[in-house]
Amino acid sequence: MNMKYINKELALKYLDYDIKLYKNILDGFKEQYNSLNFLKLEDTSFFKEVHQLKSISKNIGANELFKIAEDMNKNKSRKSETLLQKTLENVLSEINEISLTDINNTTKTPVEHYSKKELFEQISNGAIKNRPKKVEEPLEKLKQIQNLTDDEKILISKLDKEIKVYNFKNIVNILSK
Repeated sequence: MNMKYINKELALKYLDYDIKLYKNILDGFKEQYNSLNFLKLEDTSFFKEVHQLKSISKNIGANELFKIAEDMNKNKSRKSETLLQKTLENVLSEINEISLTDINNTTKTPVEHYSKKELFEQISNGAIKNRPKKVEEPLEKLKQIQNLTDDEKILISKLDKEIKVYNFKNIVNILSK
């Protein structure tokens, strides 16, 4: 998907290619700005929102929106508020078109050179050391593998639930069975 207002590659680079974090930020952005109309805000609220928008728009790769918000924040001027609102609407429209698959395909790295066994071992080692990223990364790679058995899919689902609550002890127990 070719997008005009969002640069996924740049955003993922800022976020150390953390696809899950990027998806969460996009969801939060959509929730926060979907019903916000900058044209109706009073000055104090307006500039507070512009300041927040400036930061988060950079995180999602919305460079044009970031530049407009940065300029307005710096100059404390509302002269570009219509352009800001229109660009925000375009960014939100693109976010609604993005699927998790699109995000994953942006930086999809080949996982075939890792065996399933190696990835499960990496998860176990990460859990033993209480290192979330060392569990999440190989788990994401496992999810991309096409030829998973039903048992492996169930195991991955269980691990996914445990890492969401950072329950490393249960992860180790699940993998040692």
